[in-house]
Amino acid sequence: MTQRIDGYYELGHALDVLDADTHSFSRDDMEHVERFWSFSEMDSSSAGFVVALRDGRRAYIDFLHWHGFEQDEDFRITASFLASGQALPLPQGPSPWPPSDWSDDTSHLDRLLASRSLAP
Repeated sequence: MTQRIDGYYELGHALDVLDADTHSFSRDDMEHVERFWSFSEMDSSSAGFVVALRDGRRAYIDFLHWHGFEQDEDFRITASFLASGQALPLPQGPSPWPPSDWSDDTSHLDRLLASRSLAP
């Protein structure tokens, strides 16, 4: 049996960085991942996650990681709330966006979220 890993690396970084003061919610406010996309190349990876929050709101987390050969690596995480009834975020960048298809196969990401939760 093959274990799915798409988005796992990117979500792990996002969970470590998200905090309520900066992003208005943290990993402990997240109930589950609804949908995601991920894309990677040799020197970068990116992903987007639509998450359901415990208070009923929904948010979108956008992750970008890049590093050049023998250069410092860097990453960027942005988060925004989705309007009521909005299934997916509005396009965030140049076409095609997102650079891969959305997936609702998120059980592997929900397991990661549960393992990183600080909530009792």
